[in-house]
Amino acid sequence: MNIEAFSRSKYKNSSKPSDDVILIEPDMLLAVFDGATDPTGAFYDGESSGRIAARSAAQCTARLAARRTLASGSSREIFQALSDSVREAAIERSIAHPPSTTAAIVVSTGDQYRLLALGDTGIRINGEVIYQHHKLIDMVSTSARIAVHGILSRRMDNSDEAEMATRKVIFDGLDTAVETGRLTAADASAAIAAAVSAAGTSAEIATKFLKGGIRTQFHFANSTDALGYASINGKDIILEGITDVLLPKDEVKSIEIFSDGYVSIPTDGIHVSDWEKEFERVEVVDFHKTGAFPAVKGSTSFESCDDRTVLCAVLPRSAGI
Repeated sequence: MNIEAFSRSKYKNSSKPSDDVILIEPDMLLAVFDGATDPTGAFYDGESSGRIAARSAAQCTARLAARRTLASGSSREIFQALSDSVREAAIERSIAHPPSTTAAIVVSTGDQYRLLALGDTGIRINGEVIYQHHKLIDMVSTSARIAVHGILSRRMDNSDEAEMATRKVIFDGLDTAVETGRLTAADASAAIAAAVSAAGTSAEIATKFLKGGIRTQFHFANSTDALGYASINGKDIILEGITDVLLPKDEVKSIEIFSDGYVSIPTDGIHVSDWEKEFERVEVVDFHKTGAFPAVKGSTSFESCDDRTVLCAVLPRSAGI
């Protein structure tokens, strides 16, 4: 099998490490973990809480693979073990804000591959079939962000300043933005209306979240709330949106695992170079991620919209991982 891997921090000068972690055990296991950005901006011995969570989950995954639990255990058992490992890492490092990570795992088991995924880190098989879960809460914040960016970019000449101001509004919440004078009450109402329309959720649900901002999002992790979602965050796991699929090995020609820093998936090609070519195309077409490729954040002259990681494997027809 031929394996390619690429990971790049969102910081264009590489001043800080990415929150993504790759795990490769040749002939056994391929995985990518995308740690959540710490909303406090804190670092612990030079690492963000998201990277610590991702690495802890990766280490736990390797241990589960050695015990064959990845092959035989239930998805609940596996992801709960990863979540428990994140809790232990948070306690060990005295992390103030609950750290979390996604996971996308492909493990060799007998004559099959088992695909396990939690969160929006995706898996593509044979360059065609995609397994990736998109959270409703992200749709709400993305659509509101696009509306706010439109408002602020008309008032601010510098595009970097407009992007960073937009991020702060969506992070701190619309109530704070109105209180500080960054937005008017009418602006906030317009952002909520845009979120309701795009996400197809109720005004009550969208308003509650957007007024408090992304800084409150951790309350929805592993919650049964309408905006709740599964997360490897040290808590009890819910199974909403989890992937657990078995595929015959003789039907799998290629495997790609990618973090959501790639907001668009290449339609022609299954190699790292294809993913990077698509990334560059998106940066040209929709730098601010407000048009053809909407996202929770846009790019600036000094940051991409997110860390990005891709792991690509091409398999010989007669062999497994």
